[in-house]
Amino acid sequence: METPAQMLLRLLAAFEDLVAQEALLLQTDNYAAVLEMQDRTAPLVSRLIELAKVADAAARDRLAGVLMRRQRSQDLLSKQIARIREELNEIRSSQRRVAQIAPVYGRSGGGSPRLSAVG
Repeated sequence: METPAQMLLRLLAAFEDLVAQEALLLQTDNYAAVLEMQDRTAPLVSRLIELAKVADAAARDRLAGVLMRRQRSQDLLSKQIARIREELNEIRSSQRRVAQIAPVYGRSGGGSPRLSAVG
């Protein structure tokens, strides 16, 4: 039977691998996959924290290091989300300006051409 310390080390190794995969997904701008991975790893993180309460200092330090790496990924993801929201707001603002100006210049698309070549 596996001891809590052995389980912690096994789960910690798996979590380290998942955090590395998460960082790679962020580098490739695969944000949906990052969010999915974070959802899937949430129970693992909870279990690791429980096991860390009875772990030795080295295991707790290792877990803290992995959690800090994951936090950096989450911070980067938050910055990217904020940047994309800002870009989206700028696009919406531009669309509103175009919608206000378009009537001044006549119909927007769909009308018959004013000039046509007959041949």
